[in-house]
Amino acid sequence: MKIGCCSWSHHRHFESGDMDIFDWMEHCADTLKVGGIEITDGHLDGFGAEYLAKVKRVATELCLTISGVTISNDYGKSGAKALDAEVERMRVVLEATLRLGAPVLRVFAGWPDADKEKQWAEMARRMKASCKMAERYGIVLAVENHNHGGFIQTAGDVERLFADVDSRCLSLNLDTGNFIDGFPSIEKTIEKAVHIHAKMLNIGPDGTDTTTDYPRFAALMKQVNYRGFVCVEYEGKEDELSAVTRGVEYLRKLMLSQG
Repeated sequence: MKIGCCSWSHHRHFESGDMDIFDWMEHCADTLKVGGIEITDGHLDGFGAEYLAKVKRVATELCLTISGVTISNDYGKSGAKALDAEVERMRVVLEATLRLGAPVLRVFAGWPDADKEKQWAEMARRMKASCKMAERYGIVLAVENHNHGGFIQTAGDVERLFADVDSRCLSLNLDTGNFIDGFPSIEKTIEKAVHIHAKMLNIGPDGTDTTTDYPRFAALMKQVNYRGFVCVEYEGKEDELSAVTRGVEYLRKLMLSQG
């Protein structure tokens, strides 16, 4: 288990202009002292080859592993034109992921804008096409469970999607806070995960968070021998710089206690 940080954890600082990707990487290395970073595509200043090469070089100089890139695609839209545009966007970000040297692109199945069951087959077809593109790049698509009206809300949804897409390039980005039933679905799907989001919303003074029973989750990761990155994803209202620092330190101590 390796500790990382999602750039989304500091999204307000990106949105305000207080931070760019280089400032953030330095913060991750010097203050958070994490080994991995997950970069949201919108936190990059474009996808130009020279710019992405600089991001990759700086990450390497800081001894940071780019564990993954994220795209907020949505295959729940109605109409072929809208879905084709989402697939094309996926292609662009896949190429950026390749240039950054990241092995994983976090993706969404999407949020059906009409009827989940009626739109499922088309969503799965677009996911399958995305996996075929990812295979050419040698990248794994890690679909994230997302319970806010999305396609993937339970372990059953995960199993169904994996069966329908049937691709070795499809894996799971397990978000600890995004299954509607919490631990029952986490326990059933964790062995499909190649990347994990440690969701945090209410971080106490000691770094503990009420969103998830993290001691239980850490024990589960040890039980299944999860060896990938666990990236803190903070979505609370407190100042991100102080909250995320406490959350990362708490998780680090917790992981060390697992041996």
